[in-house]
Amino acid sequence: MSFAFFIPDKVFATEIDILEQNISDSEKVKLNKWLSYGVEAVTETLGELPQDKIEIELVHKRSTGEPVPFGQVIRGSPVKVRLQINAYATFPEFVDDWTLYHELSHLYIPYLDYPSFWLNEGFATYMQYVAMLNSDTINAHQFVNRVSNGLIRGEQRTKQSPGQLAEVSDDMWRKRAFKRVYWTGAAFFIEVDNLLITQGQSMVKVIAAYTECCLTAESTGIKLMQDFDQIAKTRVFTDTYKQYYMRTDFPVITQAQIKLVSRYYANN
Repeated sequence: MSFAFFIPDKVFATEIDILEQNISDSEKVKLNKWLSYGVEAVTETLGELPQDKIEIELVHKRSTGEPVPFGQVIRGSPVKVRLQINAYATFPEFVDDWTLYHELSHLYIPYLDYPSFWLNEGFATYMQYVAMLNSDTINAHQFVNRVSNGLIRGEQRTKQSPGQLAEVSDDMWRKRAFKRVYWTGAAFFIEVDNLLITQGQSMVKVIAAYTECCLTAESTGIKLMQDFDQIAKTRVFTDTYKQYYMRTDFPVITQAQIKLVSRYYANN
C-alpha cells in the first residue's frame, strides 16, 4: 500500500512514493509530516534529490523502543529508502532521530566499491548532522556534542577492529566494524570541509555541483575524489584520501575543527 507524500506550498523535482503496511490512517498523517520535514531538511542543505523518483518504504516494528532502529538504501529502479520504524513514536522523536537524514544523504553520491565504503558511510554520517543543524533541528552546541561523541565511539571501535581502513571497510559487516568505518569517514569529511571552508568553498557546494554534472550510480573512491577535486579546483580530496584509506589509526579531529563547520552551517 502507499499514501500520498506532500509538503504544503513546496514542490520537489523528485517524485516520492511512500510504501507501507499495517500503519493506521491516524499515524500516516504524522509520518507524512516527518518525512516531509526530513526531505526538506536534506534538500535545503544538499540541493534537490538527484533522482527522478524514489520510494520510501516504512516497515512497522512494534518491538523497538527507537523511532527508527534501522534504515538502508536499496539501489534499484527506482531507488528505495527502507526504514524500520516504531509508528507510535511521537513527531518530535522522529525529527530528532538521525536515520532519515542519513539515508537520504546517501542518494547524493554513488555506490562505491567496498574498500571505499568508509566514504559512503562517512559522508552520510557527517551530512545527517549538517542537515539537522542547517534546518535548526539541532543547534551548534548539540552538533558539536553529537559529532564529538560519535568520533569517540569511532576511536574506541578502531581499537577493537584493527587493520588498514580500506581492508576493514571491505569486510565491515563480518567484522561488525560499523562505528570505525562510519566515523573515520565522517572525520575525513570534517577535515576536508575545514580545508574547503578556509578556501571560500564547502562540501555542500561541491555536492550541489557534482549532482548537476557528474553523479553516476556506481563509482570508486578514488574516482569520486578526483571528480570532487575537479569541481573544487583543488587537490584537497585526493591528497586527504591518500592519507586515510590505508591508515590503521583513528584520525585526530579537534574541537576547533568541529566548531568551525558548526559555525559555518549554522550561518549558511
